[in-house]
Amino acid sequence: LPAIFAIKNAMDDEIHVECKVGATLGKVYCGVVGAVKRHEYAVLGSSVNLAARLMSSQSNRGILVDNNTRLHTAKRYQFNSLVPIVAKGYSDLVPIFEPIPTIERRWQKPRIFVGRNTEIN
Repeated sequence: LPAIFAIKNAMDDEIHVECKVGATLGKVYCGVVGAVKRHEYAVLGSSVNLAARLMSSQSNRGILVDNNTRLHTAKRYQFNSLVPIVAKGYSDLVPIFEPIPTIERRWQKPRIFVGRNTEIN
């Protein structure tokens, strides 16, 4: 989750591009798919598909994670539980969660950095 927050914040704050993230944990295949003359590099698996569904969910205000991700990161992060969604490929509703950034959880979201312009720029 730290990398996800860093990427999301950089996209929003530094280059002003709105992005939404779906994050899951699970086994995937990552490698070359196809024939010798025509192939591509791909990441395939049910957790990849679920991450795509979370990313495009109407409930997504920025970052959504699945229950597996929440369970693996619960010691360091808190989560808002949202209404479960219907996801293609799943017979049951899929529970979804919105992670609360650590700094927001402790002191609210920072407004500005003081005296760090040379390091930031």
